[in-house]
Amino acid sequence: MKASREAIKTLIEIAPNVDEADKVINENYGFKSIREKVAFLKGMFDVQIVGHETAEPDETTYFAMLETVIHL
Repeated sequence: MKASREAIKTLIEIAPNVDEADKVINENYGFKSIREKVAFLKGMFDVQIVGHETAEPDETTYFAMLETVIHL
């Protein structure tokens, strides 16, 4: 059974590190690219990439955003 959106959001927020948060995302969503993961974080947590809005997001950007979500 797939977890609810709110349950997944909570699991990401309370993850002890970005690797565990990424694992939650990977286990619950079929994202194939970093771009999809970044879009997910933007939609789920209302976070933005400041200063790099037009650049193609990379893994560093994704994990920085995930780190921000964990420490909100």
